[in-house]
Formats: sequence, structure tokens, C-alpha cells
Amino acid sequence: MEAIALKEGMQAKAKMDVELLESIYRQYYKNVYNYIGFRINNHFDAEELASLVFEKAISKWGRYNPDFPVEAWLISIAKNTVTDYLRAKKRKYFVSLDNIIDFVFPGAQPDEMAVRDEENRALMVAMAKLKDQERQILSMKFATDLGHREIAQILGLSDSNVGVIVHRAIKKLRKLMGGEEDEA
Repeated sequence: MEAIALKEGMQAKAKMDVELLESIYRQYYKNVYNYIGFRINNHFDAEELASLVFEKAISKWGRYNPDFPVEAWLISIAKNTVTDYLRAKKRKYFVSLDNIIDFVFPGAQPDEMAVRDEENRALMVAMAKLKDQERQILSMKFATDLGHREIAQILGLSDSNVGVIVHRAIKKLRKLMGGEEDEA
């Protein structure tokens, strides 16, 4: 009788884990995809890598630390996956302005895209001039809506350091785009 109860308990836990993982996938897929898309700038490969991130997450689920936010954990897996991808491609980070526009304003109408096109191009040119760490942090912050604490955990930095990098990177972007200087 104990063996039957144990087996039923294990089946119930497995079903719960599957439902939990499906829920996590539905909730975080878009942010993982957006982060990867910003980093590699290729829709097709971004879809493949996002799927790979969730495959890795499933295989490592037993090692997940519940004290670490799920989204930050997934983005750290995505960060490592992108690093491996870029290393395998043996190429440096490259921003194709035509392809990344969809990540900035997905699903916009053609007339809206025409209006935003010039600003988006200027933004992408400016982003390409930032340091890799600045691009990476801005991608995490704005493509996934991660907070400074989660980004700091992923990159092994302090919360305040992430905040300073974000502030300085945005200031650089404004300067590169010909915007106003911060009021001080």
C-alpha cells in the first residue's frame, strides 16, 4: 500500500512541476526572447535560443534556488546561451539597424513605424557605440524589465553599480543622439 501511495505522490508532484514549468514558460518566454533578440539581432536564431534556454531550465530545474527570482535565473541562462552562440559564430556583437527595429516597437502599424524610424535608427547607432557591458545591462533592463537587483545578481555586480552604469549609459545615449544634457 505504501508503494502505491508513494507512486501517486510522485505522479502528482511531476504533474505539478509540469504545470509550473508551463506557467513559467508562458510568463517569461517573451522577455527571454526579447533579451536574446537584442543581443544577437536575429529573429530566427533568437527563437531557437529562447527554446534552448527553456530546455536548459527544465534540465536544471532541480538545482534552481527559489531565493533567486525566476526571471533573473532564466535571463542568466539566456546570457550564457548567447555567449556560447556568439563564441560559436566567432563574430563580434553587430547591430543591424533594419532587423532590430521590430524589437524596439513590435507590431506597430506602418505609419507609426515611418514616424519612429528615424529615432530608432539613431538609437540603434548610438547603442552600437556603447560598451558591451552597457548594451548588455540596458538590454536586460529594457527588454526584460529586470530590476537593478536582478541584473546585479546575474552579472555579479552591486545594485548601485548597475544603477550607475544604467544612468551613465542613458546619458551617453542622449549625448550621442543629440539630446539634452542632464540638469545638475
